[in-house]
Amino acid sequence: MRLDIRSMHLALDNGALDHIRRRFEHGLDHFTHYILRVRILLSDVNGPKGGVDKHCLVQLQLRCAPEIVIMEEGVELFSVINRAAGRLAVAVSRAVGRARHRRWQEYHRRQLA
Repeated sequence: MRLDIRSMHLALDNGALDHIRRRFEHGLDHFTHYILRVRILLSDVNGPKGGVDKHCLVQLQLRCAPEIVIMEEGVELFSVINRAAGRLAVAVSRAVGRARHRRWQEYHRRQLA
């Protein structure tokens, strides 16, 4: 699975990029064959001023379901990334479960017809 990580007004070092990759790959490991692409956009709205200004926008396209979009914001970048990755894993699990259930229903409809 390839992650497309972009940042606006935010410098990401190798340690931050490794953390982002590990966090998202860990949550999505079971679903890699369903995932077409993952885009992660990180931004710092206020720059060095501080405040609730770190944003993480994640767009994930699945083979079997509509696109999933998650947005998180907060003060600390790593906590924003962790929350977004956790919410994304739950959303993907639900979407894949729904798609499997639909396929199961269609299969049984055909068998009964």
